[in-house]
Amino acid sequence: MSSHTRPVLRRPVVLAACLSIALGTVGYLAFDPGSASATVAKQAVPASAARTGAGGANTAEVVKAANAFLATLSDEQKDAVLYDFDDEAKKTGWSNFPTPVVERNGLKLGDLTDAQDAAAMKVMEAALSKQGYEELVEIRKADDYLASLSDSEDTGDGASASPTASPTATRTPPSGAPTDGATGGPGGPGGGGGGANFGSEWYYLSFFGQPSKTGEFTVQYGGHHAAYNITYAGNNVTMSPTLTAVEPEEFILDDKAYAPLADKRAATIGAVQSLTADELAAAEIDGSFDDLYLGPGNDGPFPTEPEGVLVSSLTKKQQAKVTAMLRTWVDDLDEKAAARLLAKYVAEYDETYIGWSGGTTIDNDQTYVRLDGPSAWIEFSNQPGASTDEIHQHTIFRDETSDYGWE
Repeated sequence: MSSHTRPVLRRPVVLAACLSIALGTVGYLAFDPGSASATVAKQAVPASAARTGAGGANTAEVVKAANAFLATLSDEQKDAVLYDFDDEAKKTGWSNFPTPVVERNGLKLGDLTDAQDAAAMKVMEAALSKQGYEELVEIRKADDYLASLSDSEDTGDGASASPTASPTATRTPPSGAPTDGATGGPGGPGGGGGGANFGSEWYYLSFFGQPSKTGEFTVQYGGHHAAYNITYAGNNVTMSPTLTAVEPEEFILDDKAYAPLADKRAATIGAVQSLTADELAAAEIDGSFDDLYLGPGNDGPFPTEPEGVLVSSLTKKQQAKVTAMLRTWVDDLDEKAAARLLAKYVAEYDETYIGWSGGTTIDNDQTYVRLDGPSAWIEFSNQPGASTDEIHQHTIFRDETSDYGWE
């Protein structure tokens, strides 16, 4: 067991969360947390990585940025930031709740020197596209905005409220919804924000597996309202799961206007509203949701029976709207890999469904939209404001073939 394995506070179920390489054996550096040193080990890149990966990853660029960041750290800090690739902390150390409600993995950015913090952000800048990186920065700005509100009042969302607070909205979970450990699933409160541990300094970076051009490793970055699990295996990359969220939708901080997730909002609503009345009726998902079905703390299983309307049955114009929706998530990745993944997901439209529940407008706090394919899985969930009186949004992106990597 890795020395990093430590208790991670798991929320009760009522707290719904507030996402081609050659086969064979290759060498990579495996980090031993106990010794704070690296040794060469042999690790086979999973066969499934070659089978399901779309290629195009800028792995060498990410590894260079990761090594530059690691070079700024002490041995003790390296021990804190590097984990075994298969450490279970990877799946429990991300959430939409602030710390310490759910402890994160790795190093807190607010505890780093300016040079270390800049090097950490260079890792994310390398892993993400310009669009994706700007969105990450704006989500952190939203945390700073909410922190400024809590300076003058108790916002009562997640950090300052009891973790067992009553839901802000009651909606019936769908048939077959997970209940055991489904901290990110339906049935609990929208929210997770506000309180003392709130702001851009409360974000963390960790690596699962030694960054390598050939072996598997995961870059995990996150805090409140953002969590990235970006796994590399040679030329392949997956961003599954990645959570992006925001409250409020728009805000002004230091005299500058921000609107995180604006592209995701517009494209999602555009896709679902492109459906005809008959298609909307057919696309309605059974049950209702007050949060993400497969959010933090709930990694599946994915539903065996997809709900909604088949994307391939739609007109070309409607399909283009769905592709525009998909693009706003996939294009958060570095551009070349994103283009290849998008092409893969679009090629699967004959097995991909789009559905909705609660509402189909951006100003409805019950609106829930889902895209469910053999690979791509997207959820967009509106909910009542938790720290403000405005709409609060959570989104998740997963790839059903490569969640946390290729297994």
